[in-house]
Amino acid sequence: MTSLLQIAYAANILILVPVLFSMFRDGGGRSIRAFQGQVENSEGLRLLVASLWSAILVLSIAGLFQPRAFVSVLIMQVIYKLVYLLVYVLPRALRHGWQSIPLGLSVSFLLIVIVWPFLISQGMTGL
Repeated sequence: MTSLLQIAYAANILILVPVLFSMFRDGGGRSIRAFQGQVENSEGLRLLVASLWSAILVLSIAGLFQPRAFVSVLIMQVIYKLVYLLVYVLPRALRHGWQSIPLGLSVSFLLIVIVWPFLISQGMTGL
């Protein structure tokens, strides 16, 4: 039987595989497709983010097999995405308008910040 935690891990995998493919290919001064051209491409920062997301991908694959053992990766995602939304997206959108932010990425982060806590709490109680 699939648990709610496994749904979150599977969603991570489905989201991250194509995003990481583009993150590792968007070098050489090209805009970063995952950020919809709204965040300046810096090789070091792009690869740092891609490395973090690669770790989340690997841990999400492991989470499919041991959902409760890897729940901390889901919690970490909620925290870092909430921080990004609060300290980068919201202030930038308020100062420069919503067109100045990577809207697709921001919406996906917001959905994760809203949905993952529910999946985590329900998945950890076995409901």
